Amino acid sequence: MTLPVAWLDWLVALASQKGMGLSLVGGAIRDLCLGQAAASKDLDLVVEGPGPWPALALAEAIRAADLPAGLLLQELQKHGAYGTARLLLQAPQGELICDLTSARSEHYPFPGAHPLVAAASLREDLNRRDFTLNAMAWPLRQGLIWNPQALLDPLGGRADLAAAQLRLLHARSLEDDPSRLLRAARYAARLGLELAPESATQADEALSHWPWPPGAPALGARLRMELDLLFEEHCWRQALGVLQDWGGLELLQRGWRHLPVGSSHRLARLGRWGAALDPAWSAQELRLVGLLELLPGDLSVRLELAQRLQLHHRQQRLLEQAGLLRQWLQQGEARAHWRPSQWTEALEHPGSHGHPLAVLLLLLHPEAPGAPWRRPLLHWLLRWRQLRSPLSAKQLLAEGLPPGPALGQRLWQERAAALDRGA
Repeated sequence: MTLPVAWLDWLVALASQKGMGLSLVGGAIRDLCLGQAAASKDLDLVVEGPGPWPALALAEAIRAADLPAGLLLQELQKHGAYGTARLLLQAPQGELICDLTSARSEHYPFPGAHPLVAAASLREDLNRRDFTLNAMAWPLRQGLIWNPQALLDPLGGRADLAAAQLRLLHARSLEDDPSRLLRAARYAARLGLELAPESATQADEALSHWPWPPGAPALGARLRMELDLLFEEHCWRQALGVLQDWGGLELLQRGWRHLPVGSSHRLARLGRWGAALDPAWSAQELRLVGLLELLPGDLSVRLELAQRLQLHHRQQRLLEQAGLLRQWLQQGEARAHWRPSQWTEALEHPGSHGHPLAVLLLLLHPEAPGAPWRRPLLHWLLRWRQLRSPLSAKQLLAEGLPPGPALGQRLWQERAAALDRGA
């Protein structure tokens, strides 16, 4: 077991001094039940104790205390509305994230809404969760020795894990929060699980009642967060395939049932090559943009979905650049005979949409292999944009050319000639 025993022992002792109890939940419990090494970099703990939100009180006590040797509290985030806190610690083994959640109940006033929460017992907290495999808890004591008999498992999560089944807790689980279906696809791919029959029926019924009611402010953000997590998984290809098999693309856009053949391979290359082109982007961010680029329909449909999912501004901007570039490419036939310098000037002109990542998005789209613009875009991305004027500004100034617009024009003329000579 690779749990951070010293940290948890210290935390249990501190909580006990404050009249609080701690229980381990989440992924570490799943790993222990499966006989795998428990995750030590991300811990989920439920806090019971006096006061409305004991997790917040415990977080403050941690901030004020002397931590065990080798541990440094780098960041503390508190969310008072939900009674939760996140600790970011530096440990000898690396970064450690510890989420503290006050035991609580939840109620969704309407589908996709932010839940209304209230303090509750540990058992009530387990009942509010999404799947039986996440509704297990290990009440912690000092001395920390894993004992399966001490596991609190009122809803049969351990049996479902053993049967490789993923079971939703409630008949309205997906109605309350449809993003749970994306989470289910991640778990199914990572742990080799199948939806329990009644959960599969619930998924089918929920998807058949799309669209969800308007005015659900949390729904778009939740869906985007789950998509972010999906694309961070090492098994994201399998998870995306599972989601498609379940018809889960309907959660994103009504009528979206299938991805083009080879989509996961294209998204993998987009993430890998795009992050190499621009290291400011992560592969996961680019895969999500690439997924929306595969949505059937015109640019307005893609941008509407991006806004609904509350994608980051630069992701929306990249999606827009790719769409506007596609529209420009489809406007005329004369470009088929353009020289390299003409393509380069058009793609690099201020206000154009020839961002390298937008070009890469189009080149990896299923329509690209037969498109007349494929070869010039590929040449520009790999060669032409790298080629500079054979004469530098310093050389031209030494020849007597004055600084100013004429210098820039001459540099471009030299570069254009070099581009066309190499064609």
